[in-house]
Amino acid sequence: MSSTDLLLYLQEIDLHTPGPRAAIALAARLGARLDGLYVADLPAAAFSLPEAVPVQLEETRRRCVEAEEHGGEWQSLLAAHALAGSWRVAQGDTVQTVCQAAAGYDYLIMERSQQRSDAPVGFGTVSRCVFGSDRPVLVVPDTARIDKVGARVLVAWNGSRESALALAAAVPVLQRADDILLLDGSEMYADSIAVLPPPGLADWLERHGIKARIHTLDAGPTHAAGALILDAAHADRADLLVMGAWSRSRLAQMVLGGTTRHLFMHGDLPMLVAH
Repeated sequence: MSSTDLLLYLQEIDLHTPGPRAAIALAARLGARLDGLYVADLPAAAFSLPEAVPVQLEETRRRCVEAEEHGGEWQSLLAAHALAGSWRVAQGDTVQTVCQAAAGYDYLIMERSQQRSDAPVGFGTVSRCVFGSDRPVLVVPDTARIDKVGARVLVAWNGSRESALALAAAVPVLQRADDILLLDGSEMYADSIAVLPPPGLADWLERHGIKARIHTLDAGPTHAAGALILDAAHADRADLLVMGAWSRSRLAQMVLGGTTRHLFMHGDLPMLVAH
């Protein structure tokens, strides 16, 4: 019997924000195990001044002890939704620790602040985990209004490697969705080697038991695609967006703009992304 394992990273121990709510909703839909992870950050820079190391270590241990005390609250939350899982506490560099922990899970879930200027260009904590974890990441904006996750899904497809990784990762979610709209903007990759087996997208979806409405996305300039995707998600009342992240480099996204950058800056619904 197949099983799905989810890992929710909590930057702050608040179980009532959009991140935990989205994690609970997705776990309930998939019948998945859900573990919570808090990391008491101990970056390498903490060791640059030897005399400050004992203070840094003591503060980190204190935060770990405080975090451990929330294990009962986590178990109560899971029990209220008939879910299983554990409460994990670790110390170390946040990105490295989260990426290492996520290796044993099917999905990593992270809440992202809309106010942080580093997120759009791909160098924030969430963005670095998308690159470093090699796992699909459910990115939950802290402005998202969470009801369901995965009932109505919009898939942004452009034929890229990243797009294919996101689509494949989303199969368990898509197989349980009530409605799926796929926006096909693959014309921009028409001259590339196809990443899906022939004869193509519609056949691949059918073979995986996924019924989706496929519409062509005519975005014109690449930087306009993000706005069109978000508008379409709102119009279709989607509660989840599935897409590849950074088909272009982070530098190109920063200088030229791009779909990932736009949706990370302006998105207000959970996004299952892969790179």
